[in-house]
Amino acid sequence: MVMTISYHTSSPLEEAVKSRFKEANLLSEYTKAMIVRSQALELASHFGLDREQVSTAALLHNISRLLPEQEYLHIAEDCGLEILPEERQNPSLLHQKISRIIAVEQFNISDKEVLNAIACHTTLRPSATLLDKILFLTTKQHNDNLKDLVFNQQKAPLTIQELNTTVYSCLFNLLHSPKVGEIIHPLAMAALGDLQPQAS
Repeated sequence: MVMTISYHTSSPLEEAVKSRFKEANLLSEYTKAMIVRSQALELASHFGLDREQVSTAALLHNISRLLPEQEYLHIAEDCGLEILPEERQNPSLLHQKISRIIAVEQFNISDKEVLNAIACHTTLRPSATLLDKILFLTTKQHNDNLKDLVFNQQKAPLTIQELNTTVYSCLFNLLHSPKVGEIIHPLAMAALGDLQPQAS
């Protein structure tokens, strides 16, 4: 199935996000956000999630890319964020937390479910919500499991168990096939343990 992605900006938030990325000469990041949004909305439709929540989280999940990565640690310190040792070693891991701050301070987002999903979209977290899982999964580009799960027209209706299994597999593969020198975020390890299938 060929997925159709709409780039039509039909809300003030979409217009604002597009404008910010365009001003920063980062339209490729806007394109990625729109792909994530399209996939997330498709997946969320199976479970009746609020479309505005899903769209908002997807559009803003990587809004911190507007800022230089070398400033992340300084920004996090200025904002009084808890900074884990792994995040000090690799400040790029802070981008999900900083995206949450920008969503609040510059886009006036107050929905805690949306903000929490943005703040764990790279690592996930224990006791993740359905919105958390969908945003996590759809931000993993070139995820063949996602394509099979969501866009296979021959499948029966999607189940929560299938979604959880796919999220677990995606996170497991990410953590067990790290790039050389890659630092593993402890939230990701905790989320993996939380999602691990129980023996029957």
